[in-house]
Amino acid sequence: MNLKRSTIVVFGVTGTVGVEVLKELNKRNCFVRGVLRNTKRKIPIELNGQNNRITYIAVNLDSKEEIKRACINSDAIFLLTGTSPNQITYETNIIEVAEELKIERIVKLSAPVLPNNTHVEVGDWHRQIEKKLAKSNIDYCLLQPHSFMQNWERNTFTIKYFGKIFGVMENAKRNYVDARDVAEIAVHYLLKPENLKGEAIVISGPEAISHTSMAKRISHVTNRNVVYENISRDEYMKKLTKQAKLPTWLARHLVEIDVLAIKHPEPIIDTVEAILNRKPRIMDAYLQESRDLFKTSKWNFFT
Repeated sequence: MNLKRSTIVVFGVTGTVGVEVLKELNKRNCFVRGVLRNTKRKIPIELNGQNNRITYIAVNLDSKEEIKRACINSDAIFLLTGTSPNQITYETNIIEVAEELKIERIVKLSAPVLPNNTHVEVGDWHRQIEKKLAKSNIDYCLLQPHSFMQNWERNTFTIKYFGKIFGVMENAKRNYVDARDVAEIAVHYLLKPENLKGEAIVISGPEAISHTSMAKRISHVTNRNVVYENISRDEYMKKLTKQAKLPTWLARHLVEIDVLAIKHPEPIIDTVEAILNRKPRIMDAYLQESRDLFKTSKWNFFT
């Protein structure tokens, strides 16, 4: 791919990884077009004299015509539409438009391939999209990260107000990678001079961590007692759907990945260093940076 001042379209630009991809590309010698799902959505990087290589466009991902207007006159796409039951439709639409426009490259954020006879619904969605991409004439690669450290931010309520982490993972360990490392790897492949050739890149962080260990680490950075409570699958589903108000598909996914960690040990070493030629970010540093998310606000009523 001719990398001289390329124009790269970034989908999922307000998400955990997408916003970091945008920040990384803003440092590079390229133009970036961030795709928003809603015209009223707050943009992640404000436009000013220092960020004059970034533009934004709002798109309905059900509309190939709108996708085409977002992708026209671009060289590469970072493909990420957010996990949802509509993901196959959305990402298939983008791939078909990219083919029509003869866009040279797609870097897709996907999920690790699972062992045989193992079912995780969200993983199946990614496999279907990957097959569509493989049948295209586009140069592409697949990024298959393990769990993001930033996913812990969805547990803040129970940690803040009850001092508890709930789950069904027992004493199993999960590999975590910082979303910022994943974003840097995405940019590495978006701008790579050589062809990507459909490579699947598994991205793992520096260690696998149990929920019990996470509770101790969060206790340390918040200076309060946090514990892990292992509950039944039915109890966990009820907490996620009835109390946290998560959609059923997402609650089911959270249960599935906990069970997966029990059945299949996750990596205990990283793949980040081999790609970026530096050590990966670590969980304890992430927790130190994010500690206020896990603490209740202190109100001083008396002076």
